[in-house]
Amino acid sequence: MAISGVEANSVLSDLSIRNQPESEKSQAQADKDMFMRLLLAQIENQDPLKPTDQTDFVAQLAQFSSLEGIQNLASTVEDIGSVYRSSQALQATALVGREVLVGGQVGYLEAGGQLTGMIEAGQASGDVMMIIKDASGQVVANRDLGNIGSAETPFSWDGKNNQGEVLPDGPYSITIEGTLSGENEALVTSIYSRVNSVSIVDNQGGMLLNLNGLGQVESSEIKEVR
Repeated sequence: MAISGVEANSVLSDLSIRNQPESEKSQAQADKDMFMRLLLAQIENQDPLKPTDQTDFVAQLAQFSSLEGIQNLASTVEDIGSVYRSSQALQATALVGREVLVGGQVGYLEAGGQLTGMIEAGQASGDVMMIIKDASGQVVANRDLGNIGSAETPFSWDGKNNQGEVLPDGPYSITIEGTLSGENEALVTSIYSRVNSVSIVDNQGGMLLNLNGLGQVESSEIKEVR
């Protein structure tokens, strides 16, 4: 949820608090409370992967502070920032244990599991091959995927070599090769990885996802959560 410019401007236009007599101060306080409730609602309902920049909140509060009669705004801004960061951390915990889709060729094979991913759209190709390598760069398996269309296409590897033997857990690279314009090329892919933990890295709400066996990625790199 985001506070639109119309909503914010409506709130501000309703605040007639310039040179108020004592009898009008209670209404000014009520208007201030309403404005703050809108900001808090925005924080609580934001998407953890696409958080609203905290500077947007500060800009809205700066607009609000230009109206006379509002006191202690500095502490209010500090409180809003604290609530924002706490909300970000709380929402980020919902990603732990889930799988996220990240662009690249490397995934972490969990014991008894499989690696799955997506071939990006717009890469219609024939004679598509999936080549799997272990951490040392040794080819351990390959699969014939046939032809693919131009739509986004899912792929999966069952974690077995060409002899049907289950391979140990660990990082593996998956290269999808196909024929594009008569040339054999690596297609653009993304792979699903499990989120082990989430780190809040700065006071602007920046977020790093710690992927199982693969290290950290920024939340902006996440294409999908499942």
